[in-house]
Amino acid sequence: MLNSIQTYFLRKNLESSKPPKINDKPGSKIGVLYNDDVSDRYQLQQLIEKNFKVKTSEINLLGFSRHRYDRVEKPDFVFIKKDFSLFGQPKSETITEFLSHKYKLLFNFFGKDELCLEIVAQHTEAKLKVGLHESNEKVNDLLLALDSKNLDFFEESSKYIKHII
Repeated sequence: MLNSIQTYFLRKNLESSKPPKINDKPGSKIGVLYNDDVSDRYQLQQLIEKNFKVKTSEINLLGFSRHRYDRVEKPDFVFIKKDFSLFGQPKSETITEFLSHKYKLLFNFFGKDELCLEIVAQHTEAKLKVGLHESNEKVNDLLLALDSKNLDFFEESSKYIKHII
């Protein structure tokens, strides 16, 4: 019962929230939101470093997990549904820390029906938000027609982004 109430408020939060206004000075970091149950954090980080020629310190990765870390201590780079209040507001330091940065680019490397990731993406301040074609178009500025399991996403997106930014 509580889970369905929380899901209701999470959806309402996503529908009613507006993207944050972007200041004149966008950040210099690259943010990545991904499903930790499907993707490997270190592999994603290496692909971004390679395709965008950035250092590890310039990348922030935040993963969401549905299944793991419920009964064991979760890493600092992962959040779960319990990290949101009953009313759909982020309540963990992990999410708050990620949202405190301004990003040059935000990669939403997740597919459809990822409500918690969509909310974090919606609340993240970034100059350009890039996602997969199957994800929610309301939280992305640019959608690429690639499969969510296709790691060419970063190579393909780098071709377009270098011309945009």
